[in-house]
Amino acid sequence: MTLAAPFSPPSRPGVMKILRKSNGTFEILSLPGDADLERGEYIVAVEGKKALILEVIDIEYADIPGLLEDLLRELTLQNASVSLFDPHKIGSVTLAIRESKKIVSKLRAVLSEGEVKSSSLWIPSRFSSKIRRISTNEVLRHVRGEPLIPIVIGESFGEQLAIDASELDSSLTIITGRKGTGKSHCTKVLLYELVKKGCYALVFDINGEYCGLGEGKKGGDNEISEKVVVARPCVNFKVGLETIGLEVMLDILEHVFATPQNSLREFARLWESLERERELTVENLLSEVRRAHMNEAIRDAILSRLQVVFSSGFIINGDYDPIPELFGSREDGILVVVDLSRLRPMIRRMVVEYVLSGVSQHLSDGSIPPLFLVSEEAHLYVGETYWEDIVTRMRHLGISPIFVSNQPDSIPETIYRQADNLFLFNFLNENDLESLSKFSHVDAETVKSIAPSLEPGQTLVIGKVVGNIPVLARIRDIDAKVLGNTKKFFKTLETKIQ
Repeated sequence: MTLAAPFSPPSRPGVMKILRKSNGTFEILSLPGDADLERGEYIVAVEGKKALILEVIDIEYADIPGLLEDLLRELTLQNASVSLFDPHKIGSVTLAIRESKKIVSKLRAVLSEGEVKSSSLWIPSRFSSKIRRISTNEVLRHVRGEPLIPIVIGESFGEQLAIDASELDSSLTIITGRKGTGKSHCTKVLLYELVKKGCYALVFDINGEYCGLGEGKKGGDNEISEKVVVARPCVNFKVGLETIGLEVMLDILEHVFATPQNSLREFARLWESLERERELTVENLLSEVRRAHMNEAIRDAILSRLQVVFSSGFIINGDYDPIPELFGSREDGILVVVDLSRLRPMIRRMVVEYVLSGVSQHLSDGSIPPLFLVSEEAHLYVGETYWEDIVTRMRHLGISPIFVSNQPDSIPETIYRQADNLFLFNFLNENDLESLSKFSHVDAETVKSIAPSLEPGQTLVIGKVVGNIPVLARIRDIDAKVLGNTKKFFKTLETKIQ
């Protein structure tokens, strides 16, 4: 399939030449004034109707024979304050040669008459090929084509950048970076744009920073105000005991509260007995545990855990199910923010356990539409048993997971290998970079070269949303209230003084 028109000719003769190739790495020779490139920029080497698309990952000094002697001679002459007589002005040419640069780049695509040839071994002539800059959008037009559902996330080297939202659907996406580099803001931009397009989304908000997405920066409403619902567990978000069911309660007791197996068997027996008699309530369940004949250690184990569960106020009597009500309130998309910021760790994990189970059940029977699930710092409340479940079974049911973390080593390696998209922000630590290099859509050298140089708010987008090539982007702003900022003492002191 032809994706774009042929490349336009360069505005002037090429002054960059291919030096060597090693696997997918190309080294390009350039004179000083023509090496004004940045990491993440694209260049194209054109010969006839074929072309190589290369991404710059580094710029180094070219190794010139005799350079060491030239440098020592230069130092000696400068120290002696001696000037050389140069009647033919060849010094400038010599200087340009000595200052030449080597552009290290990675092969991203081979094009032949406008078509991508992924298996082609073609390489252009070192001498007759023309090498020039190429904009990110032009690269994407050739490699990806026009996005099916474009959403603008920011800009790339001065041009507006749109990713394909349809490639987030039914995909596993990871957003990661050091603290303060902009990963949460990137997540908010994605959610804002997805909900505008009519998507359904669920956010586990551990820091209370997504609750303001429905408010404009200066107060008042914004474009998604009517679509944002903040669910606060134990306050306006509760579930009935009959709705939660025995299976989910056993999962909560086992995975969240580490209840022994013999205690779980006794609890299941009591639950089923009350259920048969249609007397299943919080009070009756506690009373039955207290009076039933069982080992005292088992009784204490069950009772102590149930008191913590029920004292939270999240589980109430009856068969009330909040999930269909939340996601069925609108037909043009909705963002449900589950605010976990004020919950104790045990209760937080209990809420997540129920929500994941409930959403999966309703997706399975078709009572709610497919949705995007955003988990910020998921390792704090998602048990190890759920990682694989989220990215396999739940994804087939209609959940498109988006994991957000500043600790890349907290995400299992299998998740990286199955991920479809990665939004990578700045990292400096070698161990973090090693974890990220396991992402299967890009080579490790690109990650380790570009990630440490990323500025705050700048991200390397990799995966299906950008045609499986790495694209550098600066995330744009949105008209939404920013919450979750770290409170600082000296900032409050400055405000008081003013």
